[in-house]
Order: sequence, then C-alpha cells, then structure tokens
Amino acid sequence: MDKMLTDLLFMSQKRKDLLLLLRNGGKTIEEIIDTLNVTSTGMLPQIKKLKDDSLVLQDEKEYRLTPLAEILVEKMQPLLDILEVIEENKDFWQERDLSGLPPAFLERLNELKPYSLVKPDNDKLFETHSVFLENVEKSKDILSLASIFHPVFSETFLRTDDKDSEITLIVTKRIYERLRTDFEKKLELYLKQEKKRLFVCDNEVKIAMMTKTEHFMMADFLTWKGAYDRESIISFEPAPIKWAEDLILYYKGQAQEIKR
Repeated sequence: MDKMLTDLLFMSQKRKDLLLLLRNGGKTIEEIIDTLNVTSTGMLPQIKKLKDDSLVLQDEKEYRLTPLAEILVEKMQPLLDILEVIEENKDFWQERDLSGLPPAFLERLNELKPYSLVKPDNDKLFETHSVFLENVEKSKDILSLASIFHPVFSETFLRTDDKDSEITLIVTKRIYERLRTDFEKKLELYLKQEKKRLFVCDNEVKIAMMTKTEHFMMADFLTWKGAYDRESIISFEPAPIKWAEDLILYYKGQAQEIKR
C-alpha cells in the first residue's frame, strides 16, 4: 500500500469512520450523516476523495465499498484495534520486549482490549499485587507461565492446603531448578496432588509472568533491557482471557511435564 493510499485510509477520521460504516452495507448520505453525527458539507468532500480513488462507489442513492475497499477495510479494523491497545498505554508498550511472542499472537494483540494497567505501589514494591492475589484466591482453574521466580509460587501456587483448584504451571528450566532446590518439600507435595501439574519449557521465554483463570488474566512482560518492572496488564473480559490462555498453552505444548 503506497503512502497516498495509507493517508487516504488513516489520516482522516471521517474517511476512516465512513469506510468502517460501509463495511456493513450501503448507506444513503442521510444515514451516513445521522450515524456518524457529521454534516453533509463536512462529509461530501471526503466521499469524493474515496470515490476518486475507487474505494467508494455510488449506487443510485447509496454509497458502497468497492471490492478493493472491502479487502482493505477487512484488514483495517484489527490494525486499528491494535493501535488502540498500544495508544492507551503507549509508554508501557514501547518499553516491552515482545520479540519473543509468536507472530500469530502479535497479530492478535487487538484481542487484549479492554484491559487495565497495574503499577506497583511504592510502599509494596516487593509484594505481589493485591488484585492478583484476590482474583487467584477465588479461582479454581489456574494456568500460569513464568520465566522469573515470583513469590507467588511458594506463597500461593505450591500451597498444600489447596486441594480443589486445578493448577497448571509452565516454567523455564531455571525456575524449575530453583523450585526443586529451595522448595523441595512443597514441590513434592504439589506434584502428588491429582489436580496440580508442572511443565518445564527449555525454549527461551521472554514473558516475565502470565496467569489466566476462569475470572481474569494478568500479564507481565519484560522490558527491552530484560528487566522485570512489575507493571502488569489485567483484564476480566473473555477476549483477553482467551488470548492469554492460547499463549500459555502454546508454551505448554513445547514443554515437558514433570511427574512425581
């Protein structure tokens, strides 16, 4: 797509809104004005530009997308959604190292909306986020991926008094060695429980920690410097939860299960 066509699609909010509106079928100028809350004098010049570039055609009183525009608009919405995800917390995403994410999941970043950004409390820098603990405590189906050693492993996931929750942990080899060395007894008791599973992934994982339950998802990405700054994204909506589940299961598929 050359620069002129890119500008035509994205540099005008009116043109962008119109193209997305016409994705659902032809509209009269009256319907366009009413739906988009614009004036005819503001919209008609934009329609003309789209007609001149063969993106919109006029069929009697209705304006429709051309076949070319249908293809372009189909690709526009996911891209706009991804931009919305990033622009909501631009500084956060610019600092994250997403190079380790499989391309298919980068293309699905639009599924992360809506989400919220959780930052550590300066008075509790080394404590687990309370919102994380509150939601994990009421969850019964927990999937978690980690490349860093987090206190939540020994404090929550390896608890011996939790018999009912189904917990599946996917960790790097380094984390597994730490668990086996420093928490041998807890790990042994964890693995003896029918509903508890542990997988070790030999491949590099650039996600600090990601957890998905039936209630929420929470993700901590490493920075470009490889640091873990404890800033997290959290969501309670189906699409982000599904995105996190699929990504964790992707790494689980590359890991080996540890049996007691």
